[in-house]
Order: sequence, then structure tokens, then C-alpha cells
Amino acid sequence: MAGGKRTGAGRPRKPDHLRREALTIRLPQWMIDQLRANGQINYFLESLLFKDGVLKPPPDYDLDE
Repeated sequence: MAGGKRTGAGRPRKPDHLRREALTIRLPQWMIDQLRANGQINYFLESLLFKDGVLKPPPDYDLDE
């Protein structure tokens, strides 16, 4: 069997509540520079929000994923 779509092939889809969605925010350039210096901005912000207790993730959420 060569190529093409096969039943059961590929990565399973994430549940809707775990899918990422784009969000645009405006920040001063100095903040953006510092956030980029700490790694990927989105994962860095997520970890800060969880660490500070601002947000409580669902039980099936894996921050390291």
C-alpha cells in the first residue's frame, strides 16, 4: 500500500477544549523582547498564568505537550 489516506492513520485530533487559538495583543517592544528572551512567548505566558494561579487548567491538560 503506497501513500493516500488510510483509516486509523495519522495523529488523533485533540478535544475542542484543548485546541489552541490565536490571540492578538499589543505590547510594548521592550516587553516582547524580554518575553522572547525567555523562550516561546505562548508557552512562557501559559506557564506564568498557571504558576501564579490566575488560571486553573482542565485535568487533561498537559503543559509540556
